[in-house]
Amino acid sequence: MRKISKVLSLFLLIITIFNVTAYAEININQDISAALLGDVETGEILYSYNIDEQRAIASISKLMTYLVMMDAASEGKISLDDDIVISGHAAATEGSRFGLISGETIKLSMLAKGMLVVSGNDCATAIAEHLGKTEDNFVKMMNEKASELGLLSASFINPHGLPIDDRETGQNHMSASDLYKLTRHILTKYPEVLEITSLKELVIPERNYKKTATNPALGIVEGVDGFKTGYTDKAGICLISTIPVTGSGQDFRLVGIILGAKTHEDRLNKTKELLEYGKNNYSYKRLADKTHKVDEVFINNSKSGNVSIYPSVDYNKMVKNDDSIWTKVVYSDSVKAPLKQGDKVGTISIFVNDEEIGQVDAVVSEDIGKANVFVIFLRLIKNIFS
Repeated sequence: MRKISKVLSLFLLIITIFNVTAYAEININQDISAALLGDVETGEILYSYNIDEQRAIASISKLMTYLVMMDAASEGKISLDDDIVISGHAAATEGSRFGLISGETIKLSMLAKGMLVVSGNDCATAIAEHLGKTEDNFVKMMNEKASELGLLSASFINPHGLPIDDRETGQNHMSASDLYKLTRHILTKYPEVLEITSLKELVIPERNYKKTATNPALGIVEGVDGFKTGYTDKAGICLISTIPVTGSGQDFRLVGIILGAKTHEDRLNKTKELLEYGKNNYSYKRLADKTHKVDEVFINNSKSGNVSIYPSVDYNKMVKNDDSIWTKVVYSDSVKAPLKQGDKVGTISIFVNDEEIGQVDAVVSEDIGKANVFVIFLRLIKNIFS
């Protein structure tokens, strides 16, 4: 069969927005150190500012402490039901505190809540001592985990992020892009973390304890259910936030990162603007669906003649609501029967606003038998006279 190249208006054309207030392009870069907006599943970055510079991250460090803890629990090395006897060193940890008392016994699961909800440095130290036997050994585990995940900008000196001095070497560090990778990894591997980070306050009747969560976006920015705050003089006022977006095609989850804000109000306002920009302007779309036919071609030596063509796999991507989406199918130089189900016959190129963003194989979805000589001869005669 001769080479066929055709442009198809596939099952996706121009996405039309209905009843959505869309934001124009935003610029929130003033008076912050870095900003990032991204999708959890695809890893696509939708907004970025200064995301690759290594920055002090303060209490956001506790996300790595949580990850190391959960990995150990999933491997059976520890249990979240473990009873932890609090050391004097952990109880004396300075900075933001849960209020641990030396010698008391508390569940590891409660320490995780105290660490993530109210950003208890004392809880982070107690977790580190339980897992690593010593805080220094646990810090080594944190850095090893960062290396394992490819977080090249990460550097930890303690499990909580409290600086040991004003020098850069006295801080925990990571870039916004690596914080995004870390956040995505945790949300994907341990989505139950949202049961903790969505708490607006931590209430423990047996301790006569009640304290508001440090995350200022909870209950203020609609839908936010995490994730982690941080503040030191070097780091500035920081927040990683996350929000599920539903009801606009396929569901998705956004992560917003603001580092180095000057004021708490500015951090919250920029977080809200960042998340609402993503929510109102982007959708998670299936641009190629392996269950939907993209074309029908005539194969002269096949029994059926016309053969349905499908994408070999699904192809999903975050796209803007007003993006123009189209595809082009380019067939192999010679496609002949017989063909087996799943055999490649060409390539489907996917375009967004005239930019090719990806390709998937074009395949047949069933076995295609070969026509007999008589049928092929009749088709040849028909083609001659037509």
